[in-house]
Amino acid sequence: MTKPSSLARLNLRAELRLALLAATEACWIYAAVLTVGTAAGFPRQVSPVGIFLVYWIALSVGRLLPGSHQAWRLLQVITVLIALVAVLAAIRIGLYTDLPLTDVAWLPAYFARALAFFDQSTAEQFSTLALIFAFLRGLSLAQRPLTLWAVGFGFRLGIVAFFGIALFAAFTVRVDFIFWIFVYFALSLLAIALARIEDEGQEYPLGPKWAGVLLAAIATTMLLGFFASQFLTLETIGALFALLAPLGSVVRFILTLIAVPLFYLLDILGGLLAPLFDLLRSALANLKPLAPGDNPAMLDILNRVTRGVEDLYPYLRLLGVMLVIGVIGWVIARALNKRVKWAEKEMFAREQLDEDDGFAPEPRPRARAPRFARHEIHAENVRRIYAALLAQAAALGLPRRDAETPFEFLPRLVARFPDSTAALQTITDAYVAVHYAQQPATDAQVRELRAIWQHTRAEMREKSSNQ
Repeated sequence: MTKPSSLARLNLRAELRLALLAATEACWIYAAVLTVGTAAGFPRQVSPVGIFLVYWIALSVGRLLPGSHQAWRLLQVITVLIALVAVLAAIRIGLYTDLPLTDVAWLPAYFARALAFFDQSTAEQFSTLALIFAFLRGLSLAQRPLTLWAVGFGFRLGIVAFFGIALFAAFTVRVDFIFWIFVYFALSLLAIALARIEDEGQEYPLGPKWAGVLLAAIATTMLLGFFASQFLTLETIGALFALLAPLGSVVRFILTLIAVPLFYLLDILGGLLAPLFDLLRSALANLKPLAPGDNPAMLDILNRVTRGVEDLYPYLRLLGVMLVIGVIGWVIARALNKRVKWAEKEMFAREQLDEDDGFAPEPRPRARAPRFARHEIHAENVRRIYAALLAQAAALGLPRRDAETPFEFLPRLVARFPDSTAALQTITDAYVAVHYAQQPATDAQVRELRAIWQHTRAEMREKSSNQ
């Protein structure tokens, strides 16, 4: 079996989908940075181009570095260095644009302001934290397959993020990020269209005509949305509610039917908790002699505490509203994430291969079952073969350690099963090429890899039984 080359031609459609992921995430991250930075009084923030650059580099690092033969600790050091360079480049693009391109005099000033944590809060600190968040998020999503479910979940998560940012801006400072919402929707529609094409099994190259039709459809959708937003204003909504005002009595009647049994339940609950309230009342009565009375010092302290609480009340109310919105968004995102994880578990399950496992879709799939491109099926079969290798090794007393890359695990496999060195190397190389570098696999390669695995599995069992 020919080893997959790292210099193979790039899958331009896959690279485009990763760039779209970085761009869509950069839109709502920049909206959050712009809103919070303006509310905090920072005169400038990192640019959306810088956020996109850091996010895209993180995606590339998360895909390419794990496929290296280097040790895991060295890969971690390299990742940190790449993150530092990416953050500095984004800071240079966003915060120090007025300096000449070759001028590096901004570096001492940047580090001095970024490290002044205990003296003052600066735009450099805030922008650096935002870029670190973007890099970590991109790194965490680098290995996630960009299925339709994953892209759709990310799209809905971005909508929830924009909604929360808009609420925060409504209570703090007016910030205009409408343009980035339109950009986010345009890029998300393109990403969803590409994910739909992949899931429908489209393998043929898509030329300029297809791209023109798709972009025209997205532009038409965005234009209709823009026109709709011009008419769907607060005045229009108010008129609509006034038109539906006669239905208010019906709604109140329905709410009354719901509230009456609820009040009965609350009354029963209050009766059950009455002994507890009586116990609390008696405890407070016993504490009454400890009240400050006419002590001037105690009264002064209580008055100052009361005034402090009154001064903090608007901020506490804002914090409470943000907390409620955050909890609601977290619940929604968690529910959607469970749906996505369930779908991905169905599509990318890592079960051990049986003798009669096939490599093509079932001839008669269940109704409305998702369809996948053949190269996705081949890639998943390569992942399953490697998963079967890991399961077999673990059953024979050689599990793969946490944070151990495939190339770090390979020497231990070879040392335990030296007769299968070439086969283990072939299976590992194929898995790294498919899973990390996202290179396509062919039907012939998968069939050959399956034959190699069947022979290797028998050798591993025989080797362990003789020991």
